[in-house]
Amino acid sequence: MITDQDVVQLFGNLPRTLIGFSDAEIAGKPRQIFRGIPGSQWKDAHPGGCARHMEVFKKFEVIPQYCFECYKVLVEPRTVNELFKLLVLFEKMALPLDNTRKCMVESRADCSGTYKGFIYCRGMEEGNEVRKLARNLVSEEISPQVPVTLKRGCSEYAHVYPGYARIKPGGVLMQYRKDWQVKEDFFDKNFVFRPDVAEGNVDTPEVNAEGLAGYTPWEVFCMQYWLRYAATIGDTSYLAIACMTLPPIPGLKRPPFRGMTPLKKDAGSSSKRKT
Repeated sequence: MITDQDVVQLFGNLPRTLIGFSDAEIAGKPRQIFRGIPGSQWKDAHPGGCARHMEVFKKFEVIPQYCFECYKVLVEPRTVNELFKLLVLFEKMALPLDNTRKCMVESRADCSGTYKGFIYCRGMEEGNEVRKLARNLVSEEISPQVPVTLKRGCSEYAHVYPGYARIKPGGVLMQYRKDWQVKEDFFDKNFVFRPDVAEGNVDTPEVNAEGLAGYTPWEVFCMQYWLRYAATIGDTSYLAIACMTLPPIPGLKRPPFRGMTPLKKDAGSSSKRKT
């Protein structure tokens, strides 16, 4: 069991103020921390990775063929404290393919939810296998009340093509349209993408200048952003890590914070480690 005290001990050395990146440096940077192999290194992956696929979709409203076999195990921590626990779990999780996995906060205006973790899989079969493994680990290490589900690809696709997200057993899966290949080919001939760093580790983890061992400056910035996100939406669990009141993020609007479901005593709040 990853306890609240474990989180405080691991991340209690976070700087109390945001790392001094300029607005220009921060703009467009992900508020996500990745582990596992980058998606651009997966078998048969495009060198542009997810960034390329999303650009194809934005320009032509075409879901790239590669994305039809993309499935994600979605873990939804109920508090920022649980998000930090999930990061710890993702760092020690042993997967046969070292699947790409990330922790993030949800800031997109058209997407619901707050705290999220994803494990990327190729195909529904692998997705269901990893979901079962993740369900067991999350129940043991964080809480059995944390939702763990399987979804297909990116939420942006389903906003335009709702059928893409329908993956219920026995249902008919949306298939790739052959006429879309022409647009993908046109895009690849006319646009150049460097290997996608947006979905992998931008820097090699090391002891960074801010004193938090094992994390890059950008990862420390992400953690700081997560804590301010929690302060913005009213999730007071951040106080145990930050040890101080933090200012809200200007302009961030999210649905009312619901927090942990008080159905029963949650084992994750215990300060004793299960043996």
